[in-house]
Amino acid sequence: MTVREVIPRGYRHRLARWKRWLVGLLLPGWLAGQTAAGFERWWWFEPGLEHGNPMPNRRFRVNAPEAVLHPKFGSRNETFSSGMMQIRMPEDPRLLEGADLYLELWGGHPGTANKRVTINGRSTYAIAEVGTASKHCTHQYPVIRLKPSDLVNGYNALQFACDQGTTFWGHFIVDNACLRARLKPDHPDLVAAGLVGFAAAVEARPHQSERMVLELRATAPERIAGVDYQGYYRGYNENGAIEPFTWHGFTKHRRPEAYLGRATEAPFRIVWDQSMLPAQEGAAVRAIVHFREFANLVYTTAPLEGLRIPPRPDHVVELYPARELPAPFWSRAGRRQHATIDLDVEPERIERAELHIVLWDGGRGSVEHPVTLNGHPVPAAGEGEHDVLYRRLEIEPRLLRRSGNRVEIFSDTEHHGIEVLLPGPALMIRARAR
Repeated sequence: MTVREVIPRGYRHRLARWKRWLVGLLLPGWLAGQTAAGFERWWWFEPGLEHGNPMPNRRFRVNAPEAVLHPKFGSRNETFSSGMMQIRMPEDPRLLEGADLYLELWGGHPGTANKRVTINGRSTYAIAEVGTASKHCTHQYPVIRLKPSDLVNGYNALQFACDQGTTFWGHFIVDNACLRARLKPDHPDLVAAGLVGFAAAVEARPHQSERMVLELRATAPERIAGVDYQGYYRGYNENGAIEPFTWHGFTKHRRPEAYLGRATEAPFRIVWDQSMLPAQEGAAVRAIVHFREFANLVYTTAPLEGLRIPPRPDHVVELYPARELPAPFWSRAGRRQHATIDLDVEPERIERAELHIVLWDGGRGSVEHPVTLNGHPVPAAGEGEHDVLYRRLEIEPRLLRRSGNRVEIFSDTEHHGIEVLLPGPALMIRARAR
């Protein structure tokens, strides 16, 4: 007889709530709210007057108060935005464990300060500072835990704001916003759907050299439409996070980018290639489970913790960030900008190299090769769609130097050009050991 069979159903739910409370109290910030498995419903911002969101511009823009009085910028339609959006969340707050606000956010004009959001006029939350106020180009994907009393069953008003800071125009963009409602284990909708008691967990095992197989064990695999695997490890922080270890990946247009992978058939297997990650302890993996019948319902597993990327006997893999970044690191109107990456390994020992870089692609103008490494073109820029582009590019080792590897950007557009977002360019190097 299992523990699950011995403990009555109602007490199991109470024990689960106590466990989640204790985890949030005792564990560090990165893990709080991420350890207990559970169901969420995701309610996304929908633009358009029919959704209560008139849009004077094709993007949702937030401005410092001074912008409306500016003799030049005050006439642009970007400043017509009040910074208020509504998200319809038809949830009874009494049936929720809690709720989070998730954002896809372009950090704004370098120097913009004090980004924040107020929920239904009740609580105001700071949007974490990741370098924008220090005049860097940024992007971020914060998850903000909300108070249960912040929300209403229906349209929730989110008022975004920022301060002018030290920039010419205090401004940032919310590309997407989502209210994530965390359902109680015995939520009536889960009962009606036959999902009370659903459980899933990630399993991992070594596979060949420097690879790990990830699978999902679930109680009702036939009901699963797909599984997205997300990793927690030390590597290049493509999502703009400032911690050495972070949950990697982000969403763009609500779709995962830079996750470990996606699987759509049981046993929902992917292979995690770790050959270009530094050796490390304390990595973790979790799975976000999507269901066939319910488009906005997800189940997030508890992290599978304690994973290890062991040292290689004959090789070393390490990440080399840029020595110093311009602030801001952008090019427009024919102004070149660059950053330098130094290595502590001789180029003849390098077997593989990758350039990691995140751009805000505002346009190259007439420039054929807007991004170069040591004078050689690299295909990092896009078509000037004013969007975030994360690039992970194979680099021929012969193009590298031990010191002074120069990453340069160049655009001759009059206005918005090419921006390099934090954490800036970096080289991931795999080299033979001495």
